[in-house]
Amino acid sequence: MQPHEVEGDMAALSPEACEYVRQLARRLEGAEHGTGTQMVREAGQFLGLSVQTVYRHLKGVAGWSSGRKARSDKGTTSVSAQALVTLGAAQREAVRANGKQTLFTTTARGILEQNGHGFGVSNGQLNRLLRDRKLNVAAQRVADPVQALRAPHPNHTHEVDPSLCLVYYLRGRQYIIRDDEFYKNKLDGLAKVKFKCYRYVAYDRASACVVPWYTEAAGEDQHNLFRFLMFAWGLQGGRPLHGVPRHLLWDKGSANTSAAVRSLLDALGVRHLTHEAGNARVKGGAENGNNLVETQFESRLRFEPVEDVGQLNAAAFAWANAYNANLIPGQDTRLRRPGLAAPVARYDLWQRITAEQLRVLPPLEVCQAFMRSKEEERQVKPDLSITFRHPAAQRTLAYSLRGFDGINVGDTVLVRGLVYGECAVQVQVARYDGEALVYRVEPNVEFDAFGQRADAAEIGAEFKRAAKTQAEHAASAMDETAYPGLTQDEVKAARAKRAAPFEGKLNAHGYLRDVELPAYLPRQGTGIDTPAHAAPAGPELIDAVTAMLRIVGAIGRHLSPQENAFFMKRYQTGVPEDQVAALVAQYQALDMADEPLRAAGGLRAV
Repeated sequence: MQPHEVEGDMAALSPEACEYVRQLARRLEGAEHGTGTQMVREAGQFLGLSVQTVYRHLKGVAGWSSGRKARSDKGTTSVSAQALVTLGAAQREAVRANGKQTLFTTTARGILEQNGHGFGVSNGQLNRLLRDRKLNVAAQRVADPVQALRAPHPNHTHEVDPSLCLVYYLRGRQYIIRDDEFYKNKLDGLAKVKFKCYRYVAYDRASACVVPWYTEAAGEDQHNLFRFLMFAWGLQGGRPLHGVPRHLLWDKGSANTSAAVRSLLDALGVRHLTHEAGNARVKGGAENGNNLVETQFESRLRFEPVEDVGQLNAAAFAWANAYNANLIPGQDTRLRRPGLAAPVARYDLWQRITAEQLRVLPPLEVCQAFMRSKEEERQVKPDLSITFRHPAAQRTLAYSLRGFDGINVGDTVLVRGLVYGECAVQVQVARYDGEALVYRVEPNVEFDAFGQRADAAEIGAEFKRAAKTQAEHAASAMDETAYPGLTQDEVKAARAKRAAPFEGKLNAHGYLRDVELPAYLPRQGTGIDTPAHAAPAGPELIDAVTAMLRIVGAIGRHLSPQENAFFMKRYQTGVPEDQVAALVAQYQALDMADEPLRAAGGLRAV
């Protein structure tokens, strides 16, 4: 379709043009096999439309259809896969941070063709090929779908999400912020409330159990986060759910402001994971949990207020127990998942946890001590070991680091004591790319009769050597095309530094300076002597297609492609009614002149 066409707009044709299309349909019905395409092509040249648009008008105006069967080679293309990938990569690299596309197929194709890439099909076909292969910008915007996540057992993964609550307390009275106050006067209204009410929600990924907890504070801090984790993971009377998870999903804000809590998590052997900014759906369970608490529990407070946060937590505890156990009268709160044969109460799912999977939270004093503990540096000895005094040990212990990737003699490692295990420690060493390698190490407890390590190599009998670190690098097809030879992280770094894609070798606009314009004949103009508002009204304008039909009827022939192109461009805004006769006379004069003059479109403006 040509750029100036309006796709599917049947009203763009004048009554005369519509009648021409109907005549064409009747001619096509009686045409011999193999001649119809040429007739449609000639009609397109006459009307100034593409072949595809003529076919659409044949169907829309005349109800005619070719009835052709699909080609046997439909779906194949002469354009190489690499050329399409390069075209898609060029357009994707020109997408702004706000998602706006700034480079389209027409411009990108022109750039790439000047850099040795061939396409050989129309821009419309290129767009279809890009869409079919998911290489277009629209497909890439949603190329990162939600990845289903699972936890293999209860307490495997917990999600934590704090949120400012719409409930607050002043002088023993409960207040609930109305929507209009919250949105219109949030800053001014809440600034008067020194201690705001924050809601913390924990969500167990496997069982979908929800644990809410409230606190009054001036803002989010690691002290309240620690108190909440002790409540959520500790054994509470009347609540079956308890225990320390193996993974914790939280946002970067909580992680960055909770250094002491992160020390405790490391000591407890909890791998804490943060999601990228703008990707809160990773911990969608906690996000949904906050919504559940707000709509299923806090909505009740308007009708039965409580006096303080203590009463609020007691009410929330009772509600969560009833909700997780499916014991709320008149409400079915069972969990429904496609993989469950029937809806199941959340506590019933949590009860499937095994003894090995349930890690009991240590006493509060122990957790507080490990939250205050700091990592200590140790240097790796020639026998690939370190010494460290664990908080639970009576003396300094030796730990062998033999066989761990990335650890060599003389390296400095960070060591922290762990809660679980017999005086186990966490050892962390920096990797070649700045990332950290983390290992859990048990102390050496087996010695021979002479006090030597039982796992040491026997002289003359064996030789042991530490393994070396290896890393794998991978990149997607379009990233490899735009940034050849770079890893995924290097591609991100290159984009952050605004490095030019394609190694800066793509000639994107420099070749335009070499374009030579044809010699255009100067046009004579006439000055306007009268003011614009006093100028007399001009003659009535008729559309170009209607004028052309009149001219063709008068001269007895169709216009040549060159004449048609010149006419449609010259009179794209319309033809004055009083000039049609003059134009007919000019074309009749051209017919009497030499053929080269007519082929060159030698038509004067009148």
